[in-house]
Amino acid sequence: MASPNPFSDPTPNPYSNPNPYASPTFVDDKAPRKFGGELASRGNRFLGALIDGLILLPISFGAGVVLGIALVASGVDPQGIQFSIIAAVVGGCLGAGAFLAVHGYLLATRGQTVGKMIMKTQIVSSDSGELLPLGTLVLKRYVPLWVIASIPYVGGLVALANVLAIFRENHKCLHDEIAGTKVIQLM
Repeated sequence: MASPNPFSDPTPNPYSNPNPYASPTFVDDKAPRKFGGELASRGNRFLGALIDGLILLPISFGAGVVLGIALVASGVDPQGIQFSIIAAVVGGCLGAGAFLAVHGYLLATRGQTVGKMIMKTQIVSSDSGELLPLGTLVLKRYVPLWVIASIPYVGGLVALANVLAIFRENHKCLHDEIAGTKVIQLM
């Protein structure tokens, strides 16, 4: 009876090929990846959003101060409607740009913002469980509510309804319903 080899690993490596003459296995990095997992808890979603907000707060505040100074220096009356409209449009574009600068790469590659990465949650398609392209995420999940939230009076109510919708059984906010997404907990 042959004694076992003390230098061999008893657990086979799934990535090693026992046949050295076989062709290598091809792994398609561009193939859609499906993610299982249960829905993220409301608490983890809240903490992820809070972290994202705290990251963007100093950037948004600084950009707002610079924008206000620039508008006043250009002669726009700070009490006038023109100031409000320019500040809202330019401020919204700067805010969206800052959001994408901070979170865009992670959203495109992992379906996560910085807060979602820290809280180990991820945005996936409700139907297929796959990651969505960045353009789809931004245009469906974020832009509609950014635009609606900028409408005086109505925007604030819609933004409130958006976040309160998470208390439904499916744990989805309105932006999840619009984009056809869900947020799952990663292991």
